[in-house]
Amino acid sequence: MPKTRKIQQRTIDGQARIAAAAAKLFIKYGYRGTSVNDIIAEGESSKNFFYKYYPNGKKDVAADISFNSTWDGLQDQTLMVQEMVDIGMILSYRVRTEDRILAALRLSFEPGATEEYGTPWGDWVTFNTGQIRTAIERGEIRPHVVPEEQARQLPGFWTGLILTAGVLDGNYENVERHVLTGYKNLMKAIATAQVLPDIDFSVNRGEMLYTQFLREREARQSSAAE
Repeated sequence: MPKTRKIQQRTIDGQARIAAAAAKLFIKYGYRGTSVNDIIAEGESSKNFFYKYYPNGKKDVAADISFNSTWDGLQDQTLMVQEMVDIGMILSYRVRTEDRILAALRLSFEPGATEEYGTPWGDWVTFNTGQIRTAIERGEIRPHVVPEEQARQLPGFWTGLILTAGVLDGNYENVERHVLTGYKNLMKAIATAQVLPDIDFSVNRGEMLYTQFLREREARQSSAAE
């Protein structure tokens, strides 16, 4: 491997260790309960390296973690309501398997989060609004549904299911099943009768879509490296 590429890889690996360490600590202690020194020690890094890439300290790390890959794994589907279910299931799978996504969720509810390092909620509401409008135009969602109102409810609905599962179960092992039940009930309330039978409510759908995304990304990266 050329020297330049080795340096680049060390940088990528070092930043990944910092992000992984910060995510772990944010989950356990929250944003305000975690210090830069804690992150550096947990990530086996140095202050020079840390501040080179995160000059504003843990604020920059939190901003980097905060749902920067929310739509990864989502694919175009024939039904827009299917995509609405899919994103919720993909994120549920990732909450179960990735500290980064669980940390992002925890960070988004910290006091002052929006001003300090940003949250995903505004982008998710905007994204949902577009999906719902398109679904109504296609006859997939009942016309009484108000896109802007339903778009704000979806993140709260999903988050409530995730957090409740974590508290009641003490872990996230069955979170996809809980979220799936919620989406089934939601779609019965807002989707038109003709599209309901065509929605895939498989409990492993999020895992399937996201692992496919990872395989395709890895293949592209390998091809580019060659």
